[in-house]
Amino acid sequence: MRLPAALLLLLCARASGDAPLELVAQLRAVQRDSPLLDSMKDDVADVPPHELAQARASLGDDVTRGFHGTTTVAFQYEGGTVCCVDSRASLGTFVGSSAEKIIPISKKTLGTMAGSAADCVSWLRLLSALSKLHELENGAPLRASQAARTLGSLLRRRRGDDYGVGTMVFDSDALYYVDGEGYELKGSAFAVGSGSVYAYPALEANLDGLVDAAAALEIAERAVATAAVRDAYSGGLLNLCVAEKGAEGWRRLLRRHAPVLLNT
Repeated sequence: MRLPAALLLLLCARASGDAPLELVAQLRAVQRDSPLLDSMKDDVADVPPHELAQARASLGDDVTRGFHGTTTVAFQYEGGTVCCVDSRASLGTFVGSSAEKIIPISKKTLGTMAGSAADCVSWLRLLSALSKLHELENGAPLRASQAARTLGSLLRRRRGDDYGVGTMVFDSDALYYVDGEGYELKGSAFAVGSGSVYAYPALEANLDGLVDAAAALEIAERAVATAAVRDAYSGGLLNLCVAEKGAEGWRRLLRRHAPVLLNT
């Protein structure tokens, strides 16, 4: 007998001995009316709202209101979709330059991270788990259109919780943007993050008639490199990925250091 996806994931978490409360809460939100999940409410439960409020208050205003920044770019060309992201992350006055902002959802679908790193990573990891369950039940992982619709539905159920999510979801055939309120937008090119105002001009001037993956990757890299120079909160390493039509899955390219100065 085939177990429902949500129950199977919960059983796996319980077997490992450390079921994450946020994962449980999100799964309960997806299937809140499920009698199977309700029957387990004595073992797993949502984090009480007053405990979440106390945890947020303990961080203090100086931390929770710190500056944020990133630059992520993805666009479609004739042969598929390319993506380039920086690696800078900040928390108040602390800045790191090794954040991984391209997160696999399946062997064909990727997600990017902009906004709150914790929020984006937790939601995209949940989406990856749901994609794996979909593959086990249906023989194929979630495509970008299905993944974006699923993520949007999950976030809409938690609208008002102020999630800092600005993620692109894409495969070789489609590209979507999903925000923390659960809005889904399909498009051919997106730049997300504080450096997007510098990345968009580089994209708009060069995307017409692209047929070659190498040329598309060069444009994506230059767009993020431009933002890394001009936006104080973007930088670090540049990570590039391409999802080509007809390929078995996406490819990750070598990481490169963002330039200190661009020739103009």
